[in-house]
Amino acid sequence: MTMIRRRTVLAGGLAVYLLAVGFAGRMAAERIRFDRERAGVLAHDDEAVREWHAISMLVEHAAEATR
Repeated sequence: MTMIRRRTVLAGGLAVYLLAVGFAGRMAAERIRFDRERAGVLAHDDEAVREWHAISMLVEHAAEATR
């Protein structure tokens, strides 16, 4: 009777451990995927800001040249 209880507790503990490790691994994988997508979006936005700043600087230089 004691051996059956011990195996049941051990099997239950192992199942909980495997679930926790699987959950943590999935969370880490999802976080890595999200960060990769976010980095692409941020790079695109940075490029758009640089283009806008370049255009506004050209306009400012043109305005200064006409004075």
